[in-house]
Amino acid sequence: MSKKQDVTRRDFIRGAAKAAAGVTAGAAAAQTAQASPEVFKRILPQTIIGANEKIRTGHIGVGGMGTRNLQIVMNRDAQDIQPIMVCDLFPTYTKRAVQLVSKGVGKGGFDPPTETAKFEEVIANKDVDAVVVVTPDHWHTIPTLMAIDAGKDVYCEKPLCATIEEAIAVRDKVKNSKQVYQSGTIQRSGKYFQEAVEMIKSGYIGKVGRVECWNHDESTIEGIGNPTDPKPEWLDWDRYIGWTPKVEYNKNRYIYNFRWFTDYSGGKITDWGTHLLDIAIWAMGQDKQPKNVTASSGNLILADNRTTPDTLDVFWEFDDYILSFSNRAWSPDWWYDQVGEKKVPSPGHGIFFHGTLGTMRVDRLGYAVYPFGANSKLGKAEPKSVRDALEGDMNVAHWQNFADCVRSRQSPICNIDVAFQTAVICLTGKCAYLANQKLQWDANALKFAGKDADAVKVANEWAYRPYQNGWSLKAPYMA
Repeated sequence: MSKKQDVTRRDFIRGAAKAAAGVTAGAAAAQTAQASPEVFKRILPQTIIGANEKIRTGHIGVGGMGTRNLQIVMNRDAQDIQPIMVCDLFPTYTKRAVQLVSKGVGKGGFDPPTETAKFEEVIANKDVDAVVVVTPDHWHTIPTLMAIDAGKDVYCEKPLCATIEEAIAVRDKVKNSKQVYQSGTIQRSGKYFQEAVEMIKSGYIGKVGRVECWNHDESTIEGIGNPTDPKPEWLDWDRYIGWTPKVEYNKNRYIYNFRWFTDYSGGKITDWGTHLLDIAIWAMGQDKQPKNVTASSGNLILADNRTTPDTLDVFWEFDDYILSFSNRAWSPDWWYDQVGEKKVPSPGHGIFFHGTLGTMRVDRLGYAVYPFGANSKLGKAEPKSVRDALEGDMNVAHWQNFADCVRSRQSPICNIDVAFQTAVICLTGKCAYLANQKLQWDANALKFAGKDADAVKVANEWAYRPYQNGWSLKAPYMA
């Protein structure tokens, strides 16, 4: 078959995108036929592919969050996404994913997806319309770049990347393509988060000058530990560490605990901080840039081998407000009512917006407004609880937004510009705690400055950390 005749199913879905915008599948197909008669002539006898056609996905990373995303896809009322490939270095995960897709989650199953341990095989599959990247943070960028090059849309879990240089590379690649990119910062798809953000923007609590984000949880003392167990025979450790410095296998660096090592992550600031700071940035002005960033941090309580701090406070100075992120990895939160008598559940994370008329608290249990004074225009300080299936609703809405945009070619709610801004803010915080000094941030150059040359050098080296072991941010990328 000639290259001209080799029209992929993905090309036709995109040609019939108006079907997702309320035009019938037949009308959309006819409209496509006017633009490309050969496409319509060859596809129509088999099927009309439009709004009801399944989007076929390849899933790179099917561990904890990867499985969660598969469950969401399989349990949606709109069975319009079909996973056809699953990839992970951990064979137990891929087998579990195959079983999940085959049996279904309440809505029935699909044909078993193909298993692989090599993400490049997912990207090379011409039947894959969209790639879902749910890997450790340091493995978000290369699969995304390769997928965009291959003409595939991307749903990538947060954070966008592991360094500021990677953020620039992904942003530029996506913006110079026609592909849809959705970041997994699901809270933007939560209705009550949207409501809270609109209240802040409308001035409901007055002028906001201070925003506090926090994530406080409880880890077992020495919970990560310090063992050096033998590497499993099946694990390609060199592939796992990828472009980061070569180190001997240690199970603490693998699976969930990668978050506690600066080689792969920023710790909680790029984990939960991504979700929380994303909402703060959205409410306070998406395009605003910090002037300075400073951090105080340490490994003060947990006796383990993590390299990210177990205690952290970061502050960003904007022209019109101060933003902060606080993390304790060893002490959970409990809320009490206003007289200190009734214990109130806390998710361990959230955001305070402090305005001239009152304070708003928003988290995954809902939001509450606390007015200043008995005569406040805001009335009584009664929390609004919207707990019912919140996280599930947000996930479903977020995936629906992605599916709709794959068809319509519109920009999703957490597009590359949104993901880039949030990632850069989080990563400046990581660089600040590693530099251990107050730093100036040049948002145009995307680099640090300041009086302490040594601290600036450290921060910029972490922001623009060179790729190693034969990997590159430029095609063909791979060692």
